[in-house]
Amino acid sequence: MNKAIEIFGNHIYKLTQSKPKKALKQLSFVYTAAGLQCKYLPSKLLLPARQYMQWAAADSAIKPLKNSDNSAIVNLYLPCEILHAMGIYQMFPEALSCYLAAAGSEKIFIETAENNGVPKTLCSYHKGFIGLVESGVLPKPKFVINTNLACDVNHLSFRRAAEYYNIPHFMIDVPSEYNEKNLNYVENQLHEMTVFIEKNSGFRLDESRFNEVIDRSKNTIRNFRQMMKLRKDVFLSDEMTSHMLSVFATHIMLGTKEAEKYSADMIKQLSNYQKERKGVRLLWVHTLPYWQDALRELINFTDRCEIVACDMTLDAIDVNLDEENPYRYMADRLLRNTVNGSRENRINAVLKYAKELDADGVVWYCHWGCKQTAGSSSAAKEMLEQNGLPTLILDGDGCNPQNVNDGQTVTRMEAFLELLENRK
Repeated sequence: MNKAIEIFGNHIYKLTQSKPKKALKQLSFVYTAAGLQCKYLPSKLLLPARQYMQWAAADSAIKPLKNSDNSAIVNLYLPCEILHAMGIYQMFPEALSCYLAAAGSEKIFIETAENNGVPKTLCSYHKGFIGLVESGVLPKPKFVINTNLACDVNHLSFRRAAEYYNIPHFMIDVPSEYNEKNLNYVENQLHEMTVFIEKNSGFRLDESRFNEVIDRSKNTIRNFRQMMKLRKDVFLSDEMTSHMLSVFATHIMLGTKEAEKYSADMIKQLSNYQKERKGVRLLWVHTLPYWQDALRELINFTDRCEIVACDMTLDAIDVNLDEENPYRYMADRLLRNTVNGSRENRINAVLKYAKELDADGVVWYCHWGCKQTAGSSSAAKEMLEQNGLPTLILDGDGCNPQNVNDGQTVTRMEAFLELLENRK
């Protein structure tokens, strides 16, 4: 870890215990400075579209911290088009904890959650989020909205946050089976969510603005479909962070001008690349530990290997874009999500993406506390390898260094890359 980041992390650790509001101001200042650096002094190794998205994602994470009275806590899978149309900002655990890890500041918040009775085995993203809430650092939002999709800890962390702040809480129940009855059920809940937001925000949903947001949402997904086609034949020297930013674009930021611009710019820039292959092509499953220096040195900006996609970016890419009813479109996206339903849904989707992207192998990343990913890892490895895709099951943590063994991670990753190189 960079020495300056380590020093700042230690400073936040001490400051949070005595002056949490001041800790928030200093975290916000550092995030703002980092966002401005991404905007005006970006890494020249990245595509311009990636540079833009680094700033856009940072800006989306900073705004709710500075405007908490016009913000909501949400989960990663919530369709946020209604919130975007009303101008309400979103706080969500994955972004909050990612930026804590990037600032070397996650330790005090994870410890706070564990000291308040949260099990050590819980997802680190959510422990960081709960710690931010219960340390007094995260400012009080208007309300909490989440789905039950994919993550069991949703039932704990979002309810707990709503009770801590004493604010309204709305949850969307997503059944595991895709059918007409369940589409109607989820669509009705999304209508109820609109009523909930209007009641607790004081805003009214402008239908014309909402339709504009939905159009941008669909355009962004169309663009990602086109990006997949282009990536099949293009080598792109890149970094792990880029894929986390793409996850933001197809989830919480879906429907924003920034996500649409990012996806459109990626198409333009990838279209100018020559068709060529260099090194090993990896499809990554689940979150990426972009903060981990040992993996960064092995994967980022190298001709030896590239991550062609992360499955989380593409988890709802097969949504019905011809659906004209915006609520039906969002309901369809929730029910079609590859992490919904049986483990075979996700495994089959990974197999499909790997073939479409001409991947050489799959890294199935078992993030600390994620039962869904870890629980399906053995079945995934067996099925993927039966279909000719070597698969590495890699244990780690997307945001907590204390749960990661650098030496073991690198050794296993090196061996996997060698295996794939020998097969080419």
